[in-house]
Amino acid sequence: MLRDGTHTRMLRVRALLTLLALVPMARVARAQPVDPYSPYSPNQPASPPAAPRPAPPAAPRPAPEVPEDPYAPAATTAPAPVGSTQDPVLAERVAEALVTRAQELLDDRLFLDAKQLAVEALVGSPKGSSAEKARAIIHAVNLQLGIPEDSPKPDARPAAKPSEDVDTSPIQDPTLSSGPIAPPPEGQLPSGRLATSVHGGLYAGLLGTTIGSFFSDNTPAKGAVPVGLAVGVAGAFALPMLTDKLKWTEAEVRTVGSATVWGGVIGGLFGDIARTQGTTAREVLVSASVGSTLAGLGGYAYMRTTKLTRGDVALVDTLAGIGAVGGLTLGMMMQPAQSEAYSLNAVIGIAGGVAVGLIAAPKTNTTPRRMLRVAGLAAAGGAAPFLLYAAIHTSSSTADERVTGLLSTGGLVVGAYLGFRFTRGMDDGLDTIDGKPKKEVVDDAPIALVGRSSAGRWGLGGLGVQPLSPALAPQHGVALQLVGAAF
Repeated sequence: MLRDGTHTRMLRVRALLTLLALVPMARVARAQPVDPYSPYSPNQPASPPAAPRPAPPAAPRPAPEVPEDPYAPAATTAPAPVGSTQDPVLAERVAEALVTRAQELLDDRLFLDAKQLAVEALVGSPKGSSAEKARAIIHAVNLQLGIPEDSPKPDARPAAKPSEDVDTSPIQDPTLSSGPIAPPPEGQLPSGRLATSVHGGLYAGLLGTTIGSFFSDNTPAKGAVPVGLAVGVAGAFALPMLTDKLKWTEAEVRTVGSATVWGGVIGGLFGDIARTQGTTAREVLVSASVGSTLAGLGGYAYMRTTKLTRGDVALVDTLAGIGAVGGLTLGMMMQPAQSEAYSLNAVIGIAGGVAVGLIAAPKTNTTPRRMLRVAGLAAAGGAAPFLLYAAIHTSSSTADERVTGLLSTGGLVVGAYLGFRFTRGMDDGLDTIDGKPKKEVVDDAPIALVGRSSAGRWGLGGLGVQPLSPALAPQHGVALQLVGAAF
């Protein structure tokens, strides 16, 4: 090997040429894409770049399942058609939930919402187990709102079987007044079985007691009590069937029954009046039975010629009762020598009350509900003075009885007056003969303890509590409406 500089220069020239040859190769290798997933081969030649392939079309994504809102408008929650592929099990579960909610709304008297949910349940599952419940709810709502359900008209051609049994009757606003409903004709109303049972039991019991009192001379009560109870119970069950067969109305039953009651009371009092000494219970029972029977026949004859309302009979009963008690309290004030004078006063009071009631009944508006309040106030007014009698009673004088009798008589009159006054306008227009249409009642009195309607009727109302106006007082509070009036 040469040690001069010629060999060294040759090496440098060779290295420079090698470097110049590698530079283009590096540029070509840098321009080629490398497949990272291909197996590495150092001797594999670089392949030419592949042409870009078009991307495959993306598959359509399924629409997400969105739960249906049962309260949304019909345009957005239209029911699936009959031929849809909706799951019947899911549809039945939704229908059961809607029916359950509809029943709750019906119990809360939200009729329109209840019917809407029932219709949706019936559309969703017309043949499921909840369909009958939905139809029942729709029928109940129609009855409450007064919506007529049209019956299908007969058609000669065979009608196609409907795919869905849905109530298509229009939903009406319950606040709107509907047309007047014609009452059933007279004679087809309920005959008042309760009134018949009460009056029939009293009359039959009186007859049974009278008959039983003859079983023993020494102790008439041994036969009178059991026989009276047995016959009274039998009459309470048997007489309603008789009145139903005769088609008596409740007013007719009350007319005859009231006559038997007051006839029996007057007859029994006359049995006491007839003998001033030694009047027996048997004599009183016989007189009461005879009086009750004769008065019942008279009441039947009167009922055949004159039609009374239930309120008219209630007025007669109230005035007769006030007259009977008033006669006894007047006897306390008079302090007669014979005790039979009390009975005579009571007879006069009953007769006067019946006469006044029969005369005033056609000219007044009375109902059993109103007369119950009048009788209650009259009884309270007559009984209040006896609280004073317990404090002023003395055995050495009759002044206490006289004062108590006077105050009690006045209390009866004042209580009856206040009863008629406070109940003026109550049940106005409802005192009608059975089967006749009722008059329209105007009741626009404000909520107050005592109110006046625009028709001029005063009556007892309710308690009206409202927040206190800041203009009246700076403090917070409530105001109680005592008197209110409408003009």
